[in-house]
Formats: sequence, C-alpha cells, structure tokens
Amino acid sequence: MVQIFRIPWAAWYGDEDLTLEFPDTWDVKLFNMRDAPEISREEIESAINNPIGTPTLKEIAQGKQNAVIVVEDISRPTPMEPILNNVLNQLNSLGINDDKITIIYAIGAHRPLDRRDSIKKVGKSILDRVNIENHHPYENLIYLGKSNIGTPIYLNQTYYNADLKITIGTVIPHPLAGFGGGAKIILPGICGIETLEANHQAVVRGTGIGIGHITELRKDIEDVCKRVGIDFSINIIPTMNRRIAGVFAGHYIKAHRKAIELGKKVYQTELPSDLDLDIGFFNLYPEDTEFSQGNKGFNFILGSRNFIKTKGAIIILTAASEGRGFHSLMAETGAKLYQNWGNSILFKAKVRRRIFGVFSTNINHADVMHFYPPKTMFRKDFKEMIASLEDIYGKSPKAGIFPCSNQLQG
Repeated sequence: MVQIFRIPWAAWYGDEDLTLEFPDTWDVKLFNMRDAPEISREEIESAINNPIGTPTLKEIAQGKQNAVIVVEDISRPTPMEPILNNVLNQLNSLGINDDKITIIYAIGAHRPLDRRDSIKKVGKSILDRVNIENHHPYENLIYLGKSNIGTPIYLNQTYYNADLKITIGTVIPHPLAGFGGGAKIILPGICGIETLEANHQAVVRGTGIGIGHITELRKDIEDVCKRVGIDFSINIIPTMNRRIAGVFAGHYIKAHRKAIELGKKVYQTELPSDLDLDIGFFNLYPEDTEFSQGNKGFNFILGSRNFIKTKGAIIILTAASEGRGFHSLMAETGAKLYQNWGNSILFKAKVRRRIFGVFSTNINHADVMHFYPPKTMFRKDFKEMIASLEDIYGKSPKAGIFPCSNQLQG
C-alpha cells in the first residue's frame, strides 16, 4: 500500500500536478498555504482604476507622448495579458498609441525571453501589438549616482527617457528584499551589472535576510526608485496555481505594502506548535523553471521557526523545466558572485548536520554539483529518493510536504 500526494509542478511548462508516492508506514502530512480564489477581470480593472497613493493612470498619463511598461520575466509566476490589455487600452484612449509604447522585460541578470516565452508571459495579442525588449544589464545604461548606502545606480536608458513609467510585478516572498514586486522590478530588474553586483552582495555575505519582512536591502531598492522614478506601480498577489488573487496599483511603496497585507494571508501556512519532522520536502513551484532558482527552496525554512530535527533531511523538489538555468552574476562559472551554495553561510547555518537532497528529472549530477556540495543526495527517481531516505531514517519517518516556494509560516 502507498500514500499518494499531489503537488503543483512545472510552472509555464504544463502546470500539471506531480504525484508523490510514500509507503504507508511513513507519517506524511501536506502543508498547503491558505490560498485564495481568482479574481475577475472586472475586479482587476477596478483595482487599476482605484489606485493607492496616486492619481489614476489616465490622470498621470494625460499629455504624455510615450510610455514604457516594465514587466517581470518568466522566472516569476503570473501571466500578464489581462493586466497589460487594460493598461494598453487606457493609454490608447489618451492618444498614446501602440507604436509609442515599449514593454521591457526586467530580467536583471537572468536569461532573455524569446517569442515562446513572450506568448506565455504576456500573450500573443500583446506580443503582436507593441515593441517588446529584453533589458540588457551591460548595455543601454545611464549612470545616476549612488544610493544612500553607496549602491551605484546604472539604469536602463530606454526606461529613463520615457515620458510615462509603469511597472507590473508579482509580490511573493524573497530572501533579500522580503517580498518581490514594487520597486524591486527596477532594482535589480532593469539596472546595470555593477548595480546588481552591489545589490546581490548580501547573498554572499549571508546578511540582510528577511523573508516576509521589509529589509534594509528593500529600503535601498526603494531609495534607488525614488531617484529614478516610477509613475504607476501594479502589484499582483498570485493564487497557488498562478492565477490572480489580488491587484494593488498606484504608488510603488504604498500599493506594494497593501499587496503584502493580502500576500501574508494567501501564503499563510499553519504548522503545529510541536512539529518536529525527520524529513521536509520543499517544492520550488512556481519558481521551478530553472535549477539556478534552487535556493528558493530554503525560503520557508528561513522565514520559520525550526521544525526539522537536528539530524533530519531537507529535500528540494523542482521540475527545473529549463535545466540548470542561467544567472550571469551568480550562477555561471567565473561570474562575479558565483560560488557553490554549499559554501555559503546560510546553507551551512540551515543544513549543518542535516541531510540535503535534490529531486528533479530535468537536471544531471553535474548541474547539482555546480550549485551544491558533494554530499548532496541527488535522485531523478522519487522511489529511489524514498529508498535512500529509508536507509537513513528507517521505515517510519515523520515527513512534511511544502508544495510551493512562496509559502509563509502562519
């Protein structure tokens, strides 16, 4: 006999549940987030038309000749078509025609998006309608001085020159900025590599961690945005299956904070006060497009009290649909901030004497060793992972499954 659990899997690449089978001797529990229902297009429109902390988009856009809309890349979970259609139609109604509008993908140091990605992210109707560009962290930049803490500000020149600056991003927990969305779509999204390097140094130092909180790094990001400008910020809270649970538009800080309020409710995950697991399985969905995002598997652990035994196991589950992935600053051999994550202060602090493992069918041993230490338990077959864990913890371990990377402890 077996126990069967289903978890979401392969964001943007099928979004079909993965079936996990456990022996019936195991004590296994699934810890889902609270989640929320998807809102309607009318509710999306109402949220955009009733902004927080700013005039309406139509009022802000009045008299402007052109516009840039910055949207997150495909490593983030939310489809953008319903929101972009609303924004584009509003701009068109004021005389800012499609040929005067550019969409920029805020890739930071991630890979560029191609047409297939764009169809998924913004929809074919948008792709065939306006100019779409990938940000380039090495070119087309303007230097704007330094932030209050000395971060050099190199910004996308196209964005800087635009009459009207709009951003759209998803607000999910982030290990350095507390949450994504808001000003973070500018830094690191459309900044130069030197700015990104200064911003990401906290990862290497093991400082500034603040899952679900407003961190000092977030404050620096918002200081940079104050200098470069965002006219209208649209912030999205996704459901567990990547639909839209809430939209908060307006000021890049005020609207973002309102989004966080809903996000903390949607992502809330209740844990028993006496929870003491032998094994925790942490799924990277919806940030599971590439293995280079694997450290997001630690998000829930970083933001929670300790609930895994000192000699327990931390197992990351990821579709890694695009394989190893790409990050020009932190994930490539020779990149300025690349290191094996096993050497990081945070990894050592959380893993210590614990077993660390990875399950994925779309990567190989070399991919795992590129990011994690030699002792990492890597399996491409989940039954083999179960057998290996039973060799260590016996036939009746206590295990928990955490199906999404954006969960927060309640």
